[in-house]
Amino acid sequence: MKRSAIKMSNTDEKYLWVKSGGMCAKCKRALILEDIEKNISIGERAHIIGKGTGKKAPRRELGEENGFDTTNIDSLDNLMMLCSGCHHVIDTNAENYPPEKLFDMKKEHEGWVKNRLTQNNKAIAILHKRKNRMPFDSILLVDEIDTLLLDAVSLQKEFTDFSEEGWEEARKQNEEFFERIVQAKKEYSGTKLFVFALSPIPLLIHLGQLISDTVPVVVYQYDRQIQKWCLEDSGEVAEEQIINVEISKDKQDSLVVTVQVSGIIAEKEVSEAIKTPYQHLDIRIEKPGIDAVIYSHDIKIIKEAFRKYVYDLQDHHHFKEIHLFYYGPAGLAVELGRTINDSMLPEVHIYEHNRRGERKYTRAITI
Repeated sequence: MKRSAIKMSNTDEKYLWVKSGGMCAKCKRALILEDIEKNISIGERAHIIGKGTGKKAPRRELGEENGFDTTNIDSLDNLMMLCSGCHHVIDTNAENYPPEKLFDMKKEHEGWVKNRLTQNNKAIAILHKRKNRMPFDSILLVDEIDTLLLDAVSLQKEFTDFSEEGWEEARKQNEEFFERIVQAKKEYSGTKLFVFALSPIPLLIHLGQLISDTVPVVVYQYDRQIQKWCLEDSGEVAEEQIINVEISKDKQDSLVVTVQVSGIIAEKEVSEAIKTPYQHLDIRIEKPGIDAVIYSHDIKIIKEAFRKYVYDLQDHHHFKEIHLFYYGPAGLAVELGRTINDSMLPEVHIYEHNRRGERKYTRAITI
C-alpha cells in the first residue's frame, strides 16, 4: 500500500530518528540493518493519527478529539519511528492500537532512549570483517553490548588478493573506510567508537594506527568458546598474564618486534623474511595459546609493554625501520596499531603469516 508523503524538514526528520534512538518504538529493534557493503533501512515514520481518508488512514476519525487535522497531521507530536513489521501490525489492527496507547508508547520509548543517552554509552559500531564472506549482523552485536547504537560503519568485503598489489589496494580501502568513520564521528559528537574486527592482522594494525590513541575507542574481542563479543571475563577475573620481554644486544639499523600471544613465531621464520641484520625485541606471554588473551585487563598489559619497549628502544637507537611480526587475537592487533605514531617512529613494516607460499611470513603493509 502506497503511503502519503510526509511533509517535514530534514532537521525534523533527523530529530525524529535521534529521539527514537534508531530503534522501533514497539519492539526496540534497530532500524538500520547491516548487509554486505550496504546499510538497509527498515525504519518508517508512522502516523499515530492516520493521514488521508478511509481505511488508508487508521485512527483518522479520532484526529479532531486528539488535536490533529490537515494542518498538523505531519507534526513530530503525531509521528513515531517503527520498523516496517510493527508499522504494518499497528495499522492493520487499529482497534487494538488506539491513539492513547500509541501516544503512550511513543512517550515511553523516547523517554527510555533519553535515559540511555544520559546514562549509557553512545556508540558508533565499526565493523571490519575481511575474513570469510559471512557478514556481521549489527543488530546481534547491539544485543551483546550495553549501549545505544547511533550508527554503523562497515567494511566486510572478503580479502583474497594477497599479492603486493592486493595489499596496497586493501590499504587504500582501509583509508577510505577510516574517512567514513571520521564523518560518522563528526555527525554524532560525544560518541565512542565500538570496534568489532575479524580481518587479516596487517589490515587491523593499520586500521588501529589510523584511528590512533587520541579518540575514545572500545575494542571488543571475540571469545570463541562462548561465541560472544567480550570486554571482561564473565566469571572471576583471571590472574594477570605474565609477560616475558627479551631484547637482543645487537646494535643494528633495523628493529624486529615479535609479539607472541596466540602461538609461537620461530626466529628462523623471521630471519628468512628479513635477510638483513636486526636488533630483536620479543614480547610474549608465558603460555601462548589461541584463547590465551581475550579480555581487556590482559590486552592492556600487552599493549602497554609494546608501547613502552618500542618507543624506549627507538629513543635510544634511532632505527631506520621497524619490522612487526604478530601472532595474536584481532582486537589486540587493533590496539597495538593505535600505539603506532608515524611522527615518532620510522617506517613500520607489518608481516602476514603466509600459508600459501614457501616463506612463512611476507611483508604486507608499511605504515
